[in-house]
Amino acid sequence: MSMTNANFPMDPEGTKRGELANRILTVGDPARAIILSRSLDGVDLENTPPKTIPSNLFSCSSHRGFLTITGRFKGVPVSIVAIGMGVSMMDFFVRESRAIVDGPMVIIRLGSCGSLSDAKVGDIHVPSGSYLVQRNVDYFADDSDKSVVKPYHLSKIFQADPKITQTLIKNMSAKLGKEHVWSGINATADSFYSSQGRQDNNFVDDNQDLFTELIKHEPNTMTLEMETFVLYHLAKTSTGASLVGSQALVNGSIKKTSSIKAGACMMVFAQRKTNAFISKEDVVRVEPLAGEAVFESLIEVHLGDDQDLHPTKGSVWEN
Repeated sequence: MSMTNANFPMDPEGTKRGELANRILTVGDPARAIILSRSLDGVDLENTPPKTIPSNLFSCSSHRGFLTITGRFKGVPVSIVAIGMGVSMMDFFVRESRAIVDGPMVIIRLGSCGSLSDAKVGDIHVPSGSYLVQRNVDYFADDSDKSVVKPYHLSKIFQADPKITQTLIKNMSAKLGKEHVWSGINATADSFYSSQGRQDNNFVDDNQDLFTELIKHEPNTMTLEMETFVLYHLAKTSTGASLVGSQALVNGSIKKTSSIKAGACMMVFAQRKTNAFISKEDVVRVEPLAGEAVFESLIEVHLGDDQDLHPTKGSVWEN
C-alpha cells in the first residue's frame, strides 16, 4: 500500500473513480450490504448463495474496512457502501466518496439504533435532524470543577434534506406500514457505551442522567446511534468544488453550495426504555424491506440531468 498525499491520504486499494455512483446507500455491516445487493438489477437469486455478492455487480473491499457494491436499481446507477461503526468511519466515507464522484450526490444511511421513544424493536425511525453527543474528557480530569463542567457535550442540530426525509417516510410506510415508521431527532454518540448511557461499573462514566439531559436538550430526541450526525453535518458543509473542477479547491473559487444531499433511517434494534432487543427473525423480515424503500428513495431524488452526474462512459455501471 502506497500513499502519496499527506494532506489527503486516500486508500490506494479502495474504490476509485467510476466505481462509485452518485446515489449511495450506506450501512455499517458488510453482511447487510450483501443482503441489500440482492435487490439490484440483474441478480440471479436462484443461483446466488445468501451470503455471496451477486456476480453481475461490481464489488471492492478496502484497507479502510469498507465494502463497496455498485450496480443499478430500476436502471439507475446506485452503490452500497458498508463502513463499519462510528463517527470517524462516517467521516472517512463521506470525504473520500466526495473526492472520487463527479457532480451532486445523495447519500442515505440505513442503520440500527436504540429507541428513546415509544417505537418498538423492528420499527423504523427517519430522523429529520441529528445532534452529536461527545464525552467531555476534561470533566474526568483530577482538577476538573465538576460543579461547572458537564460530563457530556451536546451539539446543535443539523438537518437532513427535508425532501429525502419525506420520501423515506412515504416509502418506508408503504413497505412496513405507517404505524411502524417514526420521525424525530436523532442523537449521534461518539461511543457505543458511555455516550449512549450504557452502565459499566468497570469505568467512571457519570452518564446515569444522560437520557434526561438529552431530552432536556431536545425534547423530540427519539434515537441513539453512532453515525448520522456526521453525515448530516458534512452534507451541510460540502462545497460545490466537485461541480466546477478540482482546481476550485486551490484558486479560491469554490461554489458555496452543498453538493451532497443526505438522509437516514434506522431499524430499532434496542428499546432503551424497556431494555428489549430485536429478534433475529425481525431483522430478517425488516432489513430487505427497508433496503428496498431506501433504493426507491434514492432514485426518486432529482440530482440533475445525466450530464451533471458522474460520466457513465468508463464506469462499472456502463454495461
